[in-house]
Amino acid sequence: MKVLVSAFKPFYKSVNNYSSEVLEYITGVDKVILDVVYDECYKELSSKYNLSEFDLIIALGEARSRKILTLEVEAKNIASCSIADNAGIIKKDEKIINEALEVLSTKVNLDNVKNYVELSYDAGKFVCNNIYFHLLYNYPTKSLFIHIPECHNDVKMYQEYAGVINKIILDLESVL
Repeated sequence: MKVLVSAFKPFYKSVNNYSSEVLEYITGVDKVILDVVYDECYKELSSKYNLSEFDLIIALGEARSRKILTLEVEAKNIASCSIADNAGIIKKDEKIINEALEVLSTKVNLDNVKNYVELSYDAGKFVCNNIYFHLLYNYPTKSLFIHIPECHNDVKMYQEYAGVINKIILDLESVL
């Protein structure tokens, strides 16, 4: 199975991004670290890779307010956040793709993985939701998004979360 996993560079006032820290410990996949910029992150991803060649695309992002690893079931067609992305862009209640539905859900069968992570129906309205919405719009049968919770810069937590993601990838081989 050919898998691509993306993560993000640091943003706002952070010196690191937990998603890219965890990505370092994920094995057997193609990896890319993207800038935290609305719409541009998806353009960057799709310009570096032919996404149709992958069996599974997992985007990682951080959600420091969360306590556990969360797999996002859906993304909303809205970009809105009071903080700027890395290009200085602040969006307020803007559609991501004008002709798209308001909410898109992954078509990946999550039965095998829901024991490892909490399922979430709120990917936020910042860049994480933005890239996931683009992925679901274009590749709904092979796209997932996982939010990494607060890790306290702990290498053991990075390794633990990477281990869970590696297990998710292995378990999805049977359904993709």
